[in-house]
This record gives sequence, C-alpha cells and structure tokens, in this order.
Amino acid sequence: MSELHIECPHCGAAFNVQLDGEISNMMVFPCVKCKTPLMFYHGEVSELDREEFAGLREKLSKVLNVVMKQESSVNEVADSLKKLVDVSNAKAAERESPITDEALAELERDLAEMDADSFLEKL
Repeated sequence: MSELHIECPHCGAAFNVQLDGEISNMMVFPCVKCKTPLMFYHGEVSELDREEFAGLREKLSKVLNVVMKQESSVNEVADSLKKLVDVSNAKAAERESPITDEALAELERDLAEMDADSFLEKL
C-alpha cells in the first residue's frame, strides 16, 4: 500500500490518499474538501476543468461498459491496459524532445473521436 500527500491548488486543503498498490505517473481524483477535479502527474498536482473531468468519466464509463460485456476477466483487461501504459512510457522515455502543443492537440482530437470498441480493439 502506498500513500500520497496532496495539496489542493484550488482550496488549499491538504490530505493523504492511500493507494492499494504503487503510485502511478498520472492519477485523476476529486479534492476531499471542495470536490475540485485534480490531476496528479509526475509529482505535480493541478486542477482539471470540470467539463474535462466529466468527459474523462464519460469515456471511462463507455470503456467499462464494453469491458463488462466481454467474456474476458478483469485481470486480462488490466494486464492489457498495463502493457499499453508500459509501451507508452517506454516510448516517452526514448523521446529527446517534449511533446509539442500541436502533437498534444492532435492526440486529444484522436482520443475524442475514438469510441470504446475501437479502444478495446487496439488492446
């Protein structure tokens, strides 16, 4: 079990988050006091736009609905997602320059257009 100390940039509340496992490079969760959507990314905590947070929840719900209809076990799905994250992290480590705003915008467009079935097919 791991513990993460968070300070909300919106209201200043400080709290600890206990995780069942290791701390991930990126995590999204609400502040325990003001409920502002927060993103923990490589040790930094920042505020997420509420609409963006709602969009993330909607996309995750779609993916989970499709996963629940599949005959595969949760462990198989988790293993597939972990492999995708590991490959992504390895590619990011190989990059010499940071991701440009243009590349990030293109990725966001691609993700917005991708539905849950397409995502699972890529697994």
